[in-house]
Order: sequence, then structure tokens, then C-alpha cells
Amino acid sequence: ASARLATPITVKPEDINRTALGYDPHQRSWNYLEPWLGGEWHVGDIVKDQLITMESCLYQAAVRREDLLKYFYTVGTRAVAKTAPYAFVISADQRDPGATKILMETLSFGMVEIDRASAAFTAGSQKYPTGSLVIRMQQPYSAFAKTLLERQNYPDLRLYPGGPPKRPYDVTAQTLPLLMGVAVDTIEQPFEAQLSAARDFTSVKRAGTLSASDTDSWRAVNDAWKRGRSVYRETSGDFRFDASNGARKVKQPRVALYKSYMPSMDEGWTRWMLDNFGFRYESVYNKDILAGSLNERFDVIVFPEMQPATIQSGHKPGAMPDEYTGGLGDKGAEALKAFAAKGGTVVFLNDSSEWAAHHLGLAVKNALSGVSNREFYAPGSLLNARGEQHPLTLGMPTDFTVWFESSPAFEVPVSGTDRAVVTYPDSKVLASGWLLGEKYLFRKAAVVDSAMGSGHVILFAIRPQYRAQSYLTLKMFFNSLVYFE
Repeated sequence: ASARLATPITVKPEDINRTALGYDPHQRSWNYLEPWLGGEWHVGDIVKDQLITMESCLYQAAVRREDLLKYFYTVGTRAVAKTAPYAFVISADQRDPGATKILMETLSFGMVEIDRASAAFTAGSQKYPTGSLVIRMQQPYSAFAKTLLERQNYPDLRLYPGGPPKRPYDVTAQTLPLLMGVAVDTIEQPFEAQLSAARDFTSVKRAGTLSASDTDSWRAVNDAWKRGRSVYRETSGDFRFDASNGARKVKQPRVALYKSYMPSMDEGWTRWMLDNFGFRYESVYNKDILAGSLNERFDVIVFPEMQPATIQSGHKPGAMPDEYTGGLGDKGAEALKAFAAKGGTVVFLNDSSEWAAHHLGLAVKNALSGVSNREFYAPGSLLNARGEQHPLTLGMPTDFTVWFESSPAFEVPVSGTDRAVVTYPDSKVLASGWLLGEKYLFRKAAVVDSAMGSGHVILFAIRPQYRAQSYLTLKMFFNSLVYFE
């Protein structure tokens, strides 16, 4: 609940939102024991609510400490007794060692026990090299590991038979191997291997080059630029610090990240990932883009996920002080087109790509426009896709998964300046989660590169940097910042 910057508000019972995710705010339920019936709400009520919740938790822990310890022990005992699957195995041979390291550290932080093989072994019908990692399920936190490593098959839940989907509280897939591009095998039967506890997950890098398939390469590249070193790139996408093997020099991009006065969580995630990988960037607002002459300051402008109306119109006049109202409007669109025509790259993520398709005069159309959620619904799922050979897919496998969350899907003309870089297949689109009406995605584009003058407008109709987890498609986003033709 919000008190709007400490200003008390009055809420009538009939105004309480009935579309809350996961519960009906008007009815008592297991996850909403005491429905609030409305009335005045002050900032002090927010503080009281938090204090009551914390004190209740501490009180229960104190008076029922023996029960809590017994339950904790019981849960752990049941977990250790599990027999299927026997283990998850992560081969030492991975396309993306950097993402593999992050995945293993995430599981280890959740107290999952991970072992490393000191010799090659066979599990199931697969042979694994020395250094492969094993997560056995007979351990206290096996359920946590299993939840993050397996694919989710979310049920088709409706508000009533034949009705619209019952919205989940959050997303419907959390399969980290698919998000991160890490090969993880499920082994059903016991096997023999020489194992010891793994403490460090850093892999040995190949000397001389930085692989385009390794996410960590981008950290090394940005660190080199920061120290004034020259960076070169081979046609394969691999990076070098010399011009051998036909490598061409790539310059450090001047990146701008659009920041609306209507806050976007995705803007924060994007900023965090740019910081995390060492990219140099500058936040820009409406006035900066409307001022024009963008090529003098930037090579790339990134628009994080936000509603098209947020970009176009922003806050209405009178809703905020004048300097915080309005959006880019048609003048801003013209400034961006001029920027691209002179060699700039403009990148749009998820919903913001719809604004670009409409206001920048692109020939692509959202195939999902006007389709009701009774026919098509994907509230946060991992989908199968295929990438073309293209500067954006350097370092990517041919087939991979993308994060789709109420996203657009573009129809791209066969002829013209728009190119479908990543498309959905014509069957079996769902990889993990919930997808209703997959036929609407058949052969539609998830990533589009639209040439404009000597520059590019890139539409990611997905979230390539989703919650700082989708390391697999993150490489495409970084490739868009350093467009290597």
C-alpha cells in the first residue's frame, strides 16, 4: 500500500482492486487472513504493518522454537531420503563458463552441495570429463536445486471454464540453465564417480582470445578499454588484444540509457547489468533526446522495457511539475531517426519495441496486437527460438531459449530493410512455463534489425537481460551495443 509521499489517502471498499494476483482482497483466504475493508491509510500504517509482521514472526519463533527445529529436521530428513532423480550433472565442457560460474554460485549461496569429479566418469549413457560438477539430490536443499534446474510445466488455469487465464502472482518459469545457457543433465539412476566438494567454480580460459560465447569476455573487454588497451574482434565474434587472425579493431561504444520520469524497473536492471559488466554509459532524459545532435555524444541509445505511452507522452501536464511531464512525442521520434540515419544504433527492449515499430516508421507489425488473453497468454515463460547468422548472434548457439513476458511478436516483410534475426519455430514453442495459443508465435520474429540510413534500429521483442538472469541472451544485447559488421 502507498500513502503517496506521506499524504494520507482514503480508500472505499468498492475501490479495492479485485484483480490482485494470487488472492481476492475482499475475501479471507489462507494467504490473506485479515482482509482490509478500506478507510484512511497513513504512512504510519505502513510502519505499523511491518512492525506487527516482524514481531509476530519473532514471537512465533521464540515460543515454538522446538517445533520449528523439529519441522526443519523433518524436511531435511525427507530431502535426504529422495531417490529420483539421482543427480544433476554439469559437464566441464560448457559454451559459457562465465554463466556456468554464476549458476553454480547461485546454487551454492542457497546451501546446495556441489561436487567436482577428479576423473572422467559415465552417468546414464553420457560420458563426462574431469572437472564436471555433480549435484546429488540426497541432500537437505535438493528441492531448491531441483526447482531452479528443471523445466516447469505450468497448468492451464482459468477463472472459469472457457474463461480468461487465472493470472499467476509472478512468472511461470524459473529454469536457470535455459536462462543462462548452461547444459545441465538430469540423471535418474545412481552412478559411480570420484567426487569431492567444489569450492571454486572459475574455469580456465583459453589463451590469446576471449570467446564470444563466454559472457565473462565482456568484462575483460570493458576492463581493457578502461585501461586504454585496443580491442579487436574476429569474424567468429571472439575478441583479441592484437590484430592477428584477421581481427578488426572495435571501439568502445558511447552508450546512452533512456530514463523516463515514469519509473521503469527494467531500466534499473539494465543499468545494473551495464555496471556489472563495466560498460561506460550515460542516463539520458526526454530533454536530452529532444535537443538533437545525438551523434555528437553517443553511438548507441538503449530504451529499456516500458509501455509505448510512457515513451510517447509520459506524465500528463499537471500531474507533476512541468519539468517532469511529457514524453518524447513526434519530435523525439524524429531525433532518433536522424541519429540512426547518421550511423547510430537505437535499441528497444520488449514493450518499448512497439513504440519504435509505430513511431519510427518501421514496416514490422506486432502479430499479437488485438489478440485477447483467452487466445494467447504467456505471463513469463521460456520459449524456443532460432537465430540467424548475424552480428547480434555472435557467440550464440543456433537454437536457444528466450524470455517472453507479455511481449510483442513481430511480422517482418520478406523484402525491405527489416530483418528477422531471431524467430520462433512452427511447433513446440514452449520450453518452460505457461504458453496459451502458441500458434500465434509460429515463425514470428523475437529480434529484428531494421536498417535506417547508415545505422540500425534493433527491436528485442523479449527481455534479453531479464532480472540479471538471462545470461544466454544477454550476449545479444551486448552485441547490439558493439555492432560488429
